This record gives sequence, C-alpha cells and structure tokens, in this order.
Amino acid sequence: MPHRPVADYDLRFDGQPVVRCRDCHWAQALHEHLHEGPYGLLYWHADHPDEAVDHLQALPDRLPVPAYIEWWASGPWLSIEDKRSEGAGRLLGRDCLEIFQSVRVDSGLERAVFANTRRLSIFPSTARANIEDAAEGRTGLLCPSPGLRQSSNA
Repeated sequence: MPHRPVADYDLRFDGQPVVRCRDCHWAQALHEHLHEGPYGLLYWHADHPDEAVDHLQALPDRLPVPAYIEWWASGPWLSIEDKRSEGAGRLLGRDCLEIFQSVRVDSGLERAVFANTRRLSIFPSTARANIEDAAEGRTGLLCPSPGLRQSSNA
C-alpha cells in the first residue's frame, strides 16, 4: 500500500502544525525554523515508510538521535539541522544539548539529568522535569531505540 503523508494544519502539537501519514502511524510536529514547509518531510516519509515513528507519543526511556538529524555543540547551545528538509537549522538551549549528548552516549536521559543537577545546583527532580519538558519539545528529532520502535503498517 502506498503511503500518503499530509500536512494537517488542524492538528497541533505544542502549537505547531503536524505532518502525518493516512496509512500508518507516522506523525511529527512541523518546526517552522527547521523545516521549509512540510514537503521535505512528506517526501521523506513516502520514500522511507519503514522508518515510520509516531513522534507525538510520549518519549520512551531509550532514545537515539536519528541519522537524518545533524547536530553539534555551538558554545553552550545545541546547533541542529534536519537533513530531510530545506530549513536553515536552529540553535536550542543547554538542556537540549545535554539531552543530545546523553542519548549519544547511553541512549537515555539520566546523564542529562545528572549533568543539569550538578550544573544548576538544583534537585534531581527539578532537573528531570526540565529535561523531560525539553525532550518532549524535540518531537521528530529524537526517536525510540531500534528495539522499541513501533512496527510499520507498510
């Protein structure tokens, strides 16, 4: 069955429009600074239906950065680009940099929680809440580890 991804401007995630597929569970937020319109993402999904992840679901404990995301530290910031689209890229905050460094090393957010607890001299519960809030806002830029991926309906 062919996949027919669409931009759904009536459905919003954290204030942003959503792109999704009518034929499987793929969905993610459309970030205005990372994606030059929805078309790159829609074409990407049609060409890669086996990589369909519903990024609007709650993030699992184990996360990698997908191969289509380029990221690097730019001073205290996370600099990020999504290769699926023509967007210019974006700078994100220190919490997001800690998240990406954490999942690169151990696929979890615990390292990020520990780093921000020490860096900010705050309680671990506060650091965890901050990290989880920042991670939730990265839909489409993080994905479940391969053993946790949903099966595609392709």
